[in-house]
Amino acid sequence: MTGTSPEPETRRAPSLVGRAAPEIGVGLCVFNGEPYLATALKSLLAQEDADFELVIADNCSTDGTEELCRDAARNDPRVRYLRREKNLGVIANHNRIVQETRGAFFSFAGADDEYRADRLTLLAAALRARPEASIAFSSAEEIDEKGDLLEVWHNTAPTDHPDPVTRLHAKLVKYDETLQFYGLIRREILLRALPLQPIVACDRVLIAQLALLGPLVSVAEPLLRHRNHARSVSRANHARTFRKREKPEENPRFFLPNAAEGVALLRAIRHTPLSGRDRLRAYAAMRPWLRRNAVPMAKNVAHAGLALVRPAG
Repeated sequence: MTGTSPEPETRRAPSLVGRAAPEIGVGLCVFNGEPYLATALKSLLAQEDADFELVIADNCSTDGTEELCRDAARNDPRVRYLRREKNLGVIANHNRIVQETRGAFFSFAGADDEYRADRLTLLAAALRARPEASIAFSSAEEIDEKGDLLEVWHNTAPTDHPDPVTRLHAKLVKYDETLQFYGLIRREILLRALPLQPIVACDRVLIAQLALLGPLVSVAEPLLRHRNHARSVSRANHARTFRKREKPEENPRFFLPNAAEGVALLRAIRHTPLSGRDRLRAYAAMRPWLRRNAVPMAKNVAHAGLALVRPAG
């Protein structure tokens, strides 16, 4: 897909010359987010007592997203709106926005979520209180398309343990709990981690590496309202479909989703500065992930084997 606006991206962002960097940079990546975007923007801009900027990276939306974002940028100097020259894909857009925000702390925002007004204030206070922490995150309310409450999620894993391998193991046991991704991340630690990988489980892999790099501190109050709906990335994308869109130059017939996820986790461990002993312990801590992925990986290999003998078309 291509963008409809003729102006280059660099002319759409207001000048930052002479402006002091805020403490917090919030990055909102969006593509055709009109159904819930107005509500998300309202709750983000209602944050109380927080020094932050909101950068919106629009991946060439074709609905009313651009108008909503431009209105927000016109009416609030904390908002910068960037419309991509072309659709970069979900992963590249998220990786780029980290570099386009400022501040000691960073948070990914969802175009379909809602945020309590004291969310950034409480998460920033939690990070300041724990200088060694990589993320401060909160409990969350899971809501449906209408905003009705489905359940309340509370962290139960020992993510703030002083031992990095214990934290990694805890996250791999609770691998499907991904709301830490929307917490407040210490930027210097985020920049030491590998960027998001072009796989559906990219958020899980990043959380696992951030757990190795520092404690994940939990705020017990539900400061986030996370919306589960049919159009969300995790629910709307099969692993191979997602990879084909993110890496169109690859041959999707030979993509092994679970194996690619395992390799990404291994790379994250190898990339993290650990002692030799702790690195071996970290590899051993992957046992929960291996147990749940052994059969799917075998199916991946069988699928690839069939692809080799089956004519393309």
